Amino acid sequence: MAVAMAVMLATMRFAVQRAIVTVDAHGTRSASNWTPAGMARPGRIVEEPVEDGERDGPGMWVLGVDPADWPLRARDLVVEPSTGREWVVITVKRRAHAVEASVDWLRVEATLRQA
Repeated sequence: MAVAMAVMLATMRFAVQRAIVTVDAHGTRSASNWTPAGMARPGRIVEEPVEDGERDGPGMWVLGVDPADWPLRARDLVVEPSTGREWVVITVKRRAHAVEASVDWLRVEATLRQA
């Protein structure tokens, strides 16, 4: 019996900027800024919205990010250095292979950050 395996091949490079979370006098947490970008690592766009910037806000993107950037959290930025595009992380799921760690990846749902 053959076993199928999905492999996410990188098509671009992503760098991560961690959110700097501050708390105001009322206890409200917000990402007020981001750290400088880390090292650019292989990644890919897995899915992009049919139409970004719809009336109800930007569409959801799914990015495949190198697991070396773990832990990745909501409000962090994923940056494509070659184009300057930036995505704000909404959710992250670690996709770990049970046998071969070289095919692990982070499934990141994010929205394109508007300049």
